[in-house]
Amino acid sequence: MPPALVCLDTETATLGGAPHLVELGAVRVVEGEVADHFVALVRPLVPIDPDATAIHGIRDEDVDGAEPAPDVLARFLAWLDDDWMAAHNAPFDARVLAFELARAGLVAPPQPVLDSLRLARRLLPDAPDHRLETLREHLGLEEGEHHRALPDAVWCWKTIEACIERLGSQSSLPALLGKQGGVPITIPAHSPHPGRGLKPRHRPLERACASRSRITLLYGEPPEPPVPLPVVPWLLFSQSERSYLEAECCKSGLLKTYRLDRIHRVLEIGS
Repeated sequence: MPPALVCLDTETATLGGAPHLVELGAVRVVEGEVADHFVALVRPLVPIDPDATAIHGIRDEDVDGAEPAPDVLARFLAWLDDDWMAAHNAPFDARVLAFELARAGLVAPPQPVLDSLRLARRLLPDAPDHRLETLREHLGLEEGEHHRALPDAVWCWKTIEACIERLGSQSSLPALLGKQGGVPITIPAHSPHPGRGLKPRHRPLERACASRSRITLLYGEPPEPPVPLPVVPWLLFSQSERSYLEAECCKSGLLKTYRLDRIHRVLEIGS
């Protein structure tokens, strides 16, 4: 049986683009038993997409009084300490946490994140499929509120527990990590970056993101002429072979996403 392992799950305010955390749940498992838990709603920087609400049921009014992500994540990192993590479809949760940690200016924990989805595919081949809800039914686990962070974190652990039973004595954390195959998953590896879309004219965006300095973009899609757009940059990231800027629009005060290929020029900071 592995030592302490933190199984976690995240729910998000959006289904596409840069992820925004709306709920974080986790359980700490020590010697095969749940010894502690962490759960928190998060007040996101963007409105909750109705399509996301249709999945997890969390609405804007549910998080009006919740803590912002930096506060929740600071508490979570202190609670996590040096324990290894696990999640079902871990690259998704690693990306969610990596983006929010980058926005908050917090250092991402370096330890690996086990993927109960990968483990289940290898060690529970008799399951009809390897979605978490299917595995819950297949393993005869207690029912709960699906697509909420804490119950999903518990089911993640129970899936790993079933995998450990298949492994027998070879159930150390390194053994589980090796059994899941592929490149080890970490949160830092999923940190936002601009990919290959950062041209020389976009280099000032890196400095502006680091300092959260107001800049003006000449922004637009041909054949329309570009227009000046004052923003405060937050993140540069890539997705589906495109590169994007996440920035606060100074006119509306909203956090928005801008395509780098539509940024014709970056004017001087503060212009």
